Amino acid sequence: MSHSTTQQFKVFSFYKENVNPEVPKYQKAVFRRFGIPIHHITEESFSHGDFLNHVCTTEKDTDYLIFFDIDCIPTRKEWLSQLLNDLSEPRTIVGAAQTANHLRNAQNLYVSPFFFGISTAYLKELGYPNMNMTEDMDAGQNLTEQIIHQGGQVKYWWPTAIEEEKWYLHHPEHNRFGLGTTYNDAIYHAFYSRADLSARFINKCKTMLSPLVKLQLKLTRKKWVQPPQEW
Repeated sequence: MSHSTTQQFKVFSFYKENVNPEVPKYQKAVFRRFGIPIHHITEESFSHGDFLNHVCTTEKDTDYLIFFDIDCIPTRKEWLSQLLNDLSEPRTIVGAAQTANHLRNAQNLYVSPFFFGISTAYLKELGYPNMNMTEDMDAGQNLTEQIIHQGGQVKYWWPTAIEEEKWYLHHPEHNRFGLGTTYNDAIYHAFYSRADLSARFINKCKTMLSPLVKLQLKLTRKKWVQPPQEW
């Protein structure tokens, strides 16, 4: 499927001005440690679903699209080979298992937009399902539902470590997730990136970075005042 003008994969993340600016800096530093570029999208008019729709419908020069929330990182180098191996099966989406606890009495399970991968060819075949949240579905949930409806394959990465259990996951065995959850022993998601709630993510990143990189990040830190608006 790869061609000389086509990259094998691209990694994307998204944030707005109410995210602590240290968070994307630390995320990029972790990805740099693994030798992987990550593209940060900053568009104030976008919702999370708008961001997903934009990337999925416009990025055509790659075989696979991989998405991370801004407070989500890989924790070991094998994550990428594992993900691409799972994605090598046709008509497949791969990513972290999620339940929207505020919808359908929490009786739902889907691949979360905070970490997933999918091929651009499969997105085209699916007709680019709308990723925006609705009264019945959270952002990104419609993609999993359309894949299931059209007979595709869903591969979940399950929680393997949870720092602070907080929410129900709609699965008989893997039934909890929360703040600072690690999936498949390879992907860490803090779940908060704003204001003082970003400390958990930054501290996790620090455990993965060299003293020199941490010093460089500290020296370039700028004072930040959180904007009053919410999103």
